[in-house]
Amino acid sequence: MDKKVRSAYDEGMTDTAPLHSVRVVARRTGLTPDLLRAWEKRYGAVQPARSAGGQRTYSDADIERLQLLVKVTAAGRSIGHVATLGNDELRELVAGDRRADTNAAADDVHDSAIALYVQKALDAAQHFDADLLETTLRAAALQLPSDDALEKVFGRLLQKIGSGWEQGTFPPANGHLATATVRRVLTWMTEAPAVPDDARTIVIGTPAMQLHDLGAMLAATVAATSGWRVAFLGASLPANELARAARVAGADTVALSIVHPSDHPHVSQELRQLRGALPRSIALLVGGAGAPAYGDVLAEIGAHRLDSLASLRAWLIERAQGGDRTASGMD
Repeated sequence: MDKKVRSAYDEGMTDTAPLHSVRVVARRTGLTPDLLRAWEKRYGAVQPARSAGGQRTYSDADIERLQLLVKVTAAGRSIGHVATLGNDELRELVAGDRRADTNAAADDVHDSAIALYVQKALDAAQHFDADLLETTLRAAALQLPSDDALEKVFGRLLQKIGSGWEQGTFPPANGHLATATVRRVLTWMTEAPAVPDDARTIVIGTPAMQLHDLGAMLAATVAATSGWRVAFLGASLPANELARAARVAGADTVALSIVHPSDHPHVSQELRQLRGALPRSIALLVGGAGAPAYGDVLAEIGAHRLDSLASLRAWLIERAQGGDRTASGMD
């Protein structure tokens, strides 16, 4: 260890008397004697003193430094990369690792809570327990961040119901009860926020031939909780009606959800007609599981394609603040 590194190593260390044997160091740090020797000889991790009998002896400062090095290498760093760092730098790395571990643990708890909400909601739907289902979804809406509740609980629940219906594992009656309950809770969430007097207006629905409007309802809830005034039109409206609604409502934006069928020529035609009927000042947003299939058409007409509810919220917030942009996660 050169003088510069030694200075950093000793900074703030007052107890440097060589009092401890290799055995004590091994017990306090968890290092084997062989590894301890390698760290000293190859990397200059510490510079022990020698006793009168020639045995290596270590100070409290040596042990503290070795403990720091053990912690930072246990996190995945190479000893060769950290052995020359000063103790203050090592402490910063340890603190950062501790924060990351805490955040990861919190994320694990958060993900577990989300999975529990989804499973509890599925169980309630399978047992036709509408009250428990509604209570579970309302609890998720109140206790989780809004986007997590909508995308990771409501969205995943609807995905599981849809895939279960396709596979024959989730009967239609259960699915109808679940979707009806989801509608009630989303309506409650949409009606709850107070809308500012100067809020921008967004028209939300699905184009003609798109009969599934729960994705549009999720988008409406995001918009309402982002401070927008929402005109929710439901499913399967032709382009001329969507455009008329936007003009009469004085809308800033029209948002559409496309699920099934995907890549249908009639839907492509509807999208072109809608963009042509809207003033250029009105933005057109398109999302949903089927939206990627219309990527070429959306690029052609200058529409923004959304890939998540979080990207919708980000777009709406910046738009409301006066921005005019293509948000991250949109084409």
